[in-house]
Amino acid sequence: MNAPRPLGSRYELLDLLGTGAMGEVWRARDRESGEELAAKVLRAEYARDTEIVTRFIQERSILMNLRHPNIVQVHDLVVEGDRLGILMELVEGGDLRGRLKAQGTLGRRDAVAATCAVLDGLTEAHAQGCLHRDVKPDNALLSGDIAAPGGVKLSDFSIARLAQESTVMATGLLGTPGYMPPELFVHGQFSAASDVYAAGVLLYELLSGRTPFAGSGTAHTIGNRHVSAEPPRIPVDDELWHVVATMLSKDPRVRLTAAATAEALRELPDHVLDQPSLPVQAHPESFGPALHTALRPSPIRVQGQPSELDPGATNLHAGREAFDPLAATGDVVAFAPAPVAGEDVTSVGRAAPVHHAPVLTPAAVAEPEKPRRRWVPWLIGAVALAVLGGGGIAVAQALGGSSGPGEDGDPTTGVTAQEGLLPGDDLPSGLVVDRAMTWDPETGLGELAITYTAADAPLTGPFFESVPAVADGEACPDVTWAGTDQAPTSVRATGIADPCGFSVDVGGVLDAGQSIDVVASVDLDLGEDPEAVDAWLQRAADTTQADLESDAVVPGLFPVQRLAAIRMEVQDGLTMRSRDVEVRLIPQWVDGTESITAPLFNTAVTGDPSPELMAVAGGLENVKLRENCGGAMSVENFKVSVVRTATDCTLEAEVGEYDGIIGGPFSIDALGG
Repeated sequence: MNAPRPLGSRYELLDLLGTGAMGEVWRARDRESGEELAAKVLRAEYARDTEIVTRFIQERSILMNLRHPNIVQVHDLVVEGDRLGILMELVEGGDLRGRLKAQGTLGRRDAVAATCAVLDGLTEAHAQGCLHRDVKPDNALLSGDIAAPGGVKLSDFSIARLAQESTVMATGLLGTPGYMPPELFVHGQFSAASDVYAAGVLLYELLSGRTPFAGSGTAHTIGNRHVSAEPPRIPVDDELWHVVATMLSKDPRVRLTAAATAEALRELPDHVLDQPSLPVQAHPESFGPALHTALRPSPIRVQGQPSELDPGATNLHAGREAFDPLAATGDVVAFAPAPVAGEDVTSVGRAAPVHHAPVLTPAAVAEPEKPRRRWVPWLIGAVALAVLGGGGIAVAQALGGSSGPGEDGDPTTGVTAQEGLLPGDDLPSGLVVDRAMTWDPETGLGELAITYTAADAPLTGPFFESVPAVADGEACPDVTWAGTDQAPTSVRATGIADPCGFSVDVGGVLDAGQSIDVVASVDLDLGEDPEAVDAWLQRAADTTQADLESDAVVPGLFPVQRLAAIRMEVQDGLTMRSRDVEVRLIPQWVDGTESITAPLFNTAVTGDPSPELMAVAGGLENVKLRENCGGAMSVENFKVSVVRTATDCTLEAEVGEYDGIIGGPFSIDALGG
């Protein structure tokens, strides 16, 4: 071009950098500051759409305030005649699309780093109520080394935002078909989880050199694959594939948030990330069906009134509703411990409120209660022996009471501990959980013992336990675990909204037939009901089970307690040519869901067993696979091959305690059949 072209009164277009479906990109200059910028000039038909121009103007401040090292900064939006211009930061290092064209694929460390940068940008945008809608390598610009802070910048939020309605319907799909989530094709609606799906496609492409559902066909064909086909497995380590498969889950509720996904990628071990880059993967000849992953037919609301919208938390299952504080800052005054004769109150460990009973008569005032004592670590041994050995009286004596004669032979009045025992039922995994507690009404301390027993297969924790309040609406009790590494669960990490929940670490593998005990002190007010201990133990068991059965739990967590059954899938279309037949064992959880994209076991995948399989069976040595085809199939070292034709063939598997897992019936056809 011979001379700069003006864009509005402040900017001028210098030279054309590129063109795309949405418009042209120019190098531009700010006449006031002299700064060079990038100007995206949208196609003229957008400028003629009154609705788009209105949203363009209304959302100017949102786009300009979207600031993050991994987001291309928007400086200004210009409306001039039949032109809409977006002035943004000029990034001259190319984009990930150009890098792919030059290299074919990226090394795993670079691919993960680039995807994490994109996810970080999405996290900031989602927190501000902005969805991208068109994440792809073309919109990930390079401003330096991929692994450097700010080295990858996500662009074109503005383009996606302009075409976004409160609920975008599929009649006006915007985006690139290879990166569109299944819910957009099925329901025509989009959420923050949809951006995470597109980032999963991007990561898949960076690793393999192609998108998962690429191949011959129209945009509708590709869209159908997004909805109904499994993403073909690429030869990467199981740990990395598990994250990719979760990002590409058909159900948006299964995907993690952008922030949680980035965290999962950053936690991958070095031996996974340091693998060399793959050669460009060929397009598959066919796509396997994604079974039992149909999206719900009801629309997925992703954006309502501003007060209702929290797209950054699309996949976080809501915790308990927040309440206003009961007292303002400065209104709470600590009670001073009341002195008790002969007691060093400084050893109590915390100041306890002293309750004075009401005056019964003018001359008779009730004595103040003794301050509660905190748990003393040296009691742990006595507690464990007493509870597990049935010695409730010994516990009462250790805590300061007695039920036998004193030293002088006279009966001494003491406090008798209340005991409770709740035997557990066998879980499908073979885990048995027994709970017992001895509670001292004088101190209000209950000594809780939980016994975990494995039946005929080794099991691995951690296990989930709820240590609930005595009644609904009360605060969780104080809990002190004895000598074990337990931690409270969080709704963000687990999806479990129970504030009284704990992840219980039993310190390794629970071998077949082995029992392990964990002990905790629980501060409870159970009153005078002698059945209260049993009732509380039942409440703890029921609450634990209800939490584990919630569909909000992050898939794959606490598998020993949540794995209800296992379903087998056998490769379709078996013929005499079939070798290395793919057999998958699909976990079915207690909430009724299945982990299609994260099977327990797959004969077509080599490498370490899945963490869930290790948890419920201890490894491949406790997995058995056999054919019931009269010798029509060969099963050796988990390699399944066809030997001859058959009309009514099944496979059977055992995984730890789970047996009777049947795949089929299916037929084996002759060559060409």
